[in-house]
Amino acid sequence: HIDLIITDQHSFRSRDPGNHDEIKPLFEGDSLGWVPEELAMQLDGGRDYANGHPPAKLSFGDKSVANYRADEAAQTVLGAKQKAWFLERLRGAKATWKIWGNSLGTPDWRVDPQHLPAALAKWPGAGFAVMGTSDWGGTYHERAEIFDAVRDAGITGFAIVSGDRHSFWAGYAAKALPPAAFEPVGVTFVGGSITAVGTAEANEHNIKKDDPTRPLYIADPGGGPPQANINLLLRHGVRSALEYASSGDLEKALAASNPELAPHLTFVDLGGHGYATVRVDAHRMVTDFVCIPRPIERSPGEDGGPLRYRVRNEVPLWRAGEAPQMRTTVVEGDAGLSV
Repeated sequence: HIDLIITDQHSFRSRDPGNHDEIKPLFEGDSLGWVPEELAMQLDGGRDYANGHPPAKLSFGDKSVANYRADEAAQTVLGAKQKAWFLERLRGAKATWKIWGNSLGTPDWRVDPQHLPAALAKWPGAGFAVMGTSDWGGTYHERAEIFDAVRDAGITGFAIVSGDRHSFWAGYAAKALPPAAFEPVGVTFVGGSITAVGTAEANEHNIKKDDPTRPLYIADPGGGPPQANINLLLRHGVRSALEYASSGDLEKALAASNPELAPHLTFVDLGGHGYATVRVDAHRMVTDFVCIPRPIERSPGEDGGPLRYRVRNEVPLWRAGEAPQMRTTVVEGDAGLSV
C-alpha cells in the first residue's frame, strides 16, 4: 500500500533568495522579523512571479529596493533533473498511498500581523506575513508545480512525511491559502525531534521578559511555567495568542481564532519532542505524534518514562477530485495549546 519516494533537498537547491544584503534596508528598525507574504512570494518567484510580471521594486511599508530577483529563475529545492524524476515517479506510483519522504517541512509558517494592536508593534505591511521562508513553506512556485501535478494527474493518497523543523505539524498540502483559493491535494506531516532544541526553547532563552512582543510567542499567565504560545499564533492568529497570554483562558483564546489564517493546519507544536509513526492500509493513513517531556535528563525506566501526549491524525483515502479530510484527536495526555 506504499510507494515511498525520497528526494534530496540540499544538493541541488538554489541560493536562498532572501539571503541577500540588498534586502536588508527594508527591515531596518523592524522588531518582528516577519516577512510580508507577498514579498516572500516575489523573492521566491523571481522572473516567474505573477506569470512573468515581477515588480521592478521590492517594498515593505514605505521602503523599497530594486528587485534583484526580477531577472532570476524561481527558487528551486529539487533542481530541474531531480524534479523531473520525482514527478515521473509520482505520476507512475501505483500503491494506495504515495508518500513523499522529505527532509524539509512543507506547511506555511503564516501569521496575521494585520491584527496586531498598535500599542504592541507597528506593522508597515498589508495582509499576512510569514515567520520562516527557508524550507518548502516559502518555496511557493516549485511547491505549486508539484501540487498542481498531483491535482492534474488525479493522484489520491498523496502524503508528505518530513522532519527538520524540530516540531510537530499536521495538516493539508495546498499551494495557496485564503484569500486565494484553498485547494488541498494531499496531507502533510512533520515529526518532532527527540532531543534537538526546538523553537519554543529558543524563544524562552532569547526573548526577554520585558520584550513587548513576548506574549506572541510565550505565555506564562499567573506566573506559571512558560507555554509555547507560538502554537496559537501560527494556528489561530495574533488575537488568539494575545488573549491567552493575558487571560490564560484557552476557550476565550480559541473564540478569537482567525479562520482565514491557517486552514492548512490541524495541529502544530513547536515545543514538542518525540517521534511520529505512520501506518497505512487500503482505507486509511494513521500518523501518531508521540511527545515526551522536554528531555533534560534521561528517564530512569527502560520504558522511556511518561508521555506528554499521543495525538492521532487519521486520514481516510479519498477519491480523485475530492479533498482529503483529516481527523486529529488526543489519544492520551494533554496537547496544551497545539489543537
